[in-house]
Amino acid sequence: MKLSSLPAVPILILLLALLPASLAAISVFDVIRLSQGRYSDEEIIRLIQTTDSRFLLSAEDTVRLRKAGVTEAVIREMLSRPAPQRESEPAASEGAASPSRPGAAAESSGDDLRHGLRAGPLFAGSPYPERSADRHAHAAVTLAGIDVLIVRDQAGFSSPLDRARAVARILNNLAASASGRFTARAAGRDTKVTFEGSGGAAPDIITVTPADVAAYRAGGRSPVSSATLASFWAALLNDYWAIGVAGKPPRYLVESPEGQALDRLSAAVRVPAGPRDAASVRAALESLGRTDREHLRRLPTAVPEGLDFPVRRTP
Repeated sequence: MKLSSLPAVPILILLLALLPASLAAISVFDVIRLSQGRYSDEEIIRLIQTTDSRFLLSAEDTVRLRKAGVTEAVIREMLSRPAPQRESEPAASEGAASPSRPGAAAESSGDDLRHGLRAGPLFAGSPYPERSADRHAHAAVTLAGIDVLIVRDQAGFSSPLDRARAVARILNNLAASASGRFTARAAGRDTKVTFEGSGGAAPDIITVTPADVAAYRAGGRSPVSSATLASFWAALLNDYWAIGVAGKPPRYLVESPEGQALDRLSAAVRVPAGPRDAASVRAALESLGRTDREHLRRLPTAVPEGLDFPVRRTP
């Protein structure tokens, strides 16, 4: 039987049903992103059920979900699937949770936020809502819900989502204590993005694959090579690291049309320099106008013309 003969069952759900639930489980912020990506209630609810996703929501959380565009049908499904409450956590009705501690990112796996809207790591891996035939394969590394890197190739992982989550784990561990910068580095046939720490350490963050390059060539405005894509990813990480971790102004992509919104996002994060929790960055994003939010959404989707970011070569 052909898939096209099953119009009542979205291809996305059929494909996700074949994946282990532990790889495809979705978070509160994934639900918001899918809702804003104009997925139907049926698709989102079936995805929640197929992945056996669980949520811990307070009355305040449901209000925020409605404001974010999540429908009542989806919220009811989320409320019907409560996450087990940890013994160390206060009940949702006892008041708002305390802000995340600077070291909390290192303790988190960097996966997703299954315990409400108030806590969570800075970086996470999340499904990337994209209207295309193979949209199920796309994922993003996010900073407080903002798309930073779009990942369309699994690159040896079980899925692109698993790859994005692995990158998020590395970033969260670095954000807890490290200072430094991201750089594109060529080593043999591979081009990677690495983090050059102030202590001399240079862990690999992500390796650019031919499939990554092909995806950006298909939808980009300028020629893309593995070197230019690695440079672009390093620039994105540096600018969002400056905003979300270092408390400094962005500098690499602010001259591009979409990148100008980075300056306004940086100014809106009104907390002292240093490690900050995801909530402060998210509040800054929500304070921006719709045009700036749209520019930030589009920023990681295509390599800008004239990107000048050197690629270091390792013997």
